[in-house]
Amino acid sequence: MKYLKYFLFLLLIIPFMVLAEECDITKITITSMEQNSVEGNTEVITEPTFKDRNINLNLKMFDVGDSITYDMSIKNDSNEDYMIDENTFKTDSDYIEYTLKTKDNSNVVKAKSSKELFLVVTYKNEIDDNLLTNNKFNASNSLKLSLNTDAKKEEISIITTDNVREIKNPITSVSSMLLVIVVLLIAIIGLLILIRYKNKYTKYILIILSMLLIPTVYAICTCNIEVKSTIEIEKKAKLFDTIDTLSKEENSCVTQYEGEVTDEVGKTVNASNVYFDKCMDKRNVIFGGFCWQVIRTTETKGTKLVYNGEPIDGKCHSNYYSHKGINSNNLGPTNLDNEYLYGSSFTYNIDDNSFTLIDTNLDTWSNTTYKSLISKYTCKNTTGKCTTIYNINDYIDNNTAYTSSYIIDEINNSLIGFSPFNANNKTPSAVGYMFNETYETYFRDLTDETYKYGSDVTYDNATKMYTLSGTVKNITSSYNKDDIHYTCWNTTGTCSEVSFIYYEEYGHEISYINLKNGKNIDDAINDMFNKDDLNVYNSSIKGIIDAWYKQNLIEHQSKIEDTVYCNHRVISSLGNWRIDKRIDSFYGISFKYNSLTCSNITDSFSISNNKAKLKYPVALINNEEWENLNYNDLRRVGRAYWTISPSSFYRYGAENRYIYGEGFTSINYSDLTSVKSNGGIRPSISLAYNNLIFSGTGSEEDPWVIK
Repeated sequence: MKYLKYFLFLLLIIPFMVLAEECDITKITITSMEQNSVEGNTEVITEPTFKDRNINLNLKMFDVGDSITYDMSIKNDSNEDYMIDENTFKTDSDYIEYTLKTKDNSNVVKAKSSKELFLVVTYKNEIDDNLLTNNKFNASNSLKLSLNTDAKKEEISIITTDNVREIKNPITSVSSMLLVIVVLLIAIIGLLILIRYKNKYTKYILIILSMLLIPTVYAICTCNIEVKSTIEIEKKAKLFDTIDTLSKEENSCVTQYEGEVTDEVGKTVNASNVYFDKCMDKRNVIFGGFCWQVIRTTETKGTKLVYNGEPIDGKCHSNYYSHKGINSNNLGPTNLDNEYLYGSSFTYNIDDNSFTLIDTNLDTWSNTTYKSLISKYTCKNTTGKCTTIYNINDYIDNNTAYTSSYIIDEINNSLIGFSPFNANNKTPSAVGYMFNETYETYFRDLTDETYKYGSDVTYDNATKMYTLSGTVKNITSSYNKDDIHYTCWNTTGTCSEVSFIYYEEYGHEISYINLKNGKNIDDAINDMFNKDDLNVYNSSIKGIIDAWYKQNLIEHQSKIEDTVYCNHRVISSLGNWRIDKRIDSFYGISFKYNSLTCSNITDSFSISNNKAKLKYPVALINNEEWENLNYNDLRRVGRAYWTISPSSFYRYGAENRYIYGEGFTSINYSDLTSVKSNGGIRPSISLAYNNLIFSGTGSEEDPWVIK
């Protein structure tokens, strides 16, 4: 029994040897490998293959930032927990980066369990041009991603070799041999102490030595996952850079814009990166499955495009081919006197020509509920599905609304369909791509009645009554052309609702708006064009464009930049709407339009602008952008279509600028430009700078292809 304590001490070394035998690399295996997501233009040449702990990837990348993420599952059938090393793994390549990430907060692969991981492969650094052969570079790699067993005692850990099989026979590596020598030396020292000194402190010394030995028996061993990748990097030209290069050619049809531009919200600068593409043979793009026409570049090096139909056999002669679009069916007052299902938007099916409402609620139209229903859609049923859908534009009365209705129908132009800009043209605010306050305009044919008129008005907050002031006159039958704008349509000159006259013709035909709650004409103008909450309701055309984008381009949104689409509601002249203006037949409100700047933040429609917020990065080209193309051939699609630019408000209502089917820009005021007219829709997007041209020359026969 006297040697029992020596025997027990020697047992302290055994766990180290036993634990080392439990590490088994063959029991760590990859059980699944699937593509999760792709960023940029990464192409998968062949699907990944894997076996045991080996992965093979075959990819093609084109631009810095291109990456691919794989879902990977590792199974641990061993008795050891393994740590996932989440560092970026360096390779001999300066251009490709590999990152291993866990999907949860734990980086441990438990014994007898599986772990879900992400393997991310990224094109990190730009290839040097002198390394390219035919614009290509082979960035193939072979690397090892390490998994380490989790030490059971974290206070002191000894890392052994980089291979579990070497751990099984520690003498096969220098590090293992040194570890064994250290352990044996400590054990010998312990035995010598026990033999030489036999006093009451011996057992305490033994305990201390044991504590030094115990951590060493829980070694961390590594398991390597080997990744072999064949990655070809091919350098492609960016769309912006191609247009920039074209502009520098002698007698180029791509011209640089000189002047100020607002392509970022609240930022107007002298243009340095803006080029208008006026080429007949270098302006066509295929992106997202549709043909587009290049209009111009942006100050942020994006490229503004306008919809140009659907490609046929990879060509963009789309003006001449028939396709289905969303087409206005009817316009005017619609009865809404029942409970219907209303939706904030819709989807459509061109196979059965049907619409389906989304984000729906049951409601009844009335003077207390109408504000929550403006801009919404209804099938005028409780099922939410129909072949004719109604867009609610404005209030008429308790049972009736201004609406535009739509069906799915054939068109043969480069348009996604036809729509009014807004269904109600009887308010100046209807020139807005979005709008809020509406002031209905009315017509009256004067007869023999006598009314009191005033050049100004006061309001009594106590009595809630208006009183005509300034120059006040009683006029019978005929209304003379001077600056007397206000009337109560009585002879007392007091009323709870006062009318402001903005139009007169033949001395008896009068057009006016009504004001109440103490507001005067300046307040009304501010409500319609300058208030902070100017953009509450979608115009008819915006609702159609948003629905089309969501159905067709939402999956490509990462390639589309956020830029400004300017609904330039800056008034150049108030005309007869000024209180001091002598009333004349043909002087209404007119708007500035000949600029690429956007001075009002409430007119700068953009995803990033909370004052004029787009849901999706899509809208309409403005009139000045079309004007800068100079040539009708670059604007012609065979049918008239809308711009986003306001034109005017005259007697017959709100008017916006449009492009004639022959390509002329609208310069004359006429009823054809009324916002309730059925005009074509050509949505515009702006491709981000990093978009590459994969093929094509830009012609109709051989468009630039953006993937």
